Amino acid sequence: MTGCSDKIEDALPVAGRVNHSDPQAAAIYGQAQAADQAGKTAKATKLYKETADKFPGSSVAPQARFRQATLLEHEGDLLKAFDAYQQVIQRYQGTSLYTEARDKQAVVAHKAAAGVIKNSFLGLKSRLESKKIVEMLETIRDNAPQAASAPKAQHTIGQVLENRKKDILAIAAHQKVVDDYPRSAYAPDSQYHIGQILLSSAERGNQNQANLDRALHTFQDLRQSYPSSGRANDAVKKISEIKSLDIQRSFDIAEFYYKKGQNSSAAFYYKEVLSKTSSGDLHNRAQRRLQTIGGTS
Repeated sequence: MTGCSDKIEDALPVAGRVNHSDPQAAAIYGQAQAADQAGKTAKATKLYKETADKFPGSSVAPQARFRQATLLEHEGDLLKAFDAYQQVIQRYQGTSLYTEARDKQAVVAHKAAAGVIKNSFLGLKSRLESKKIVEMLETIRDNAPQAASAPKAQHTIGQVLENRKKDILAIAAHQKVVDDYPRSAYAPDSQYHIGQILLSSAERGNQNQANLDRALHTFQDLRQSYPSSGRANDAVKKISEIKSLDIQRSFDIAEFYYKKGQNSSAAFYYKEVLSKTSSGDLHNRAQRRLQTIGGTS
């Protein structure tokens, strides 16, 4: 039996080609179908896998592997289903199942990204590590980089990383959507997410002024590049929010220097508030402070 796996590997068909019909393959495949129709899912899955593993060049191999993947997906074993669909995609590109396997594999990857799936260990359900989910989505993207599934997969990578608080990686992932798929429906949303990540980071005090400036430019670019997008209106609101934060920051700095008795520095930032506003509470308070310390208003 030691040479068996080598012989099977040697017999692998050229991608996209099914070479011949094998009576043994047909017999095992028939058993798999019978088990499948009888509702014996575990047995059917095992026999479909055996058919495709032992007879990859047979005429029934593509359908056997595809059905194996489908049953695994229905059972919630998404990791194994994903790998089985990938074997259809890689080995049987010339068959009618190729596109369907690609589509169903994408569904599996997005299910994995969305939440809890069955882990192979003891059949328990657990949350996949972001690294594994990203790898799955990258496979979807790279299997068909020109298909509509590619920007969707890349956008989801950004969301997964963002949800796991991996800000730098999330920004890079969303930026790839904007750079590589600028005309896709996902580009405006990815640009919005970049701005939101930067804004949230600034609000947490992480290089706040630099990230605030970057967020402002990101939202301004979004509004200009995608004016008809629904995200353009959201960007306008964020631009207003950032400008308010920036004014508040200038006023807070001015107050800090005022309380320290450093009137010259305080006056500089109070004047900055006035230059950024024409009215409002902070405008009026800055004006009064300047009058108090002898600065011009």
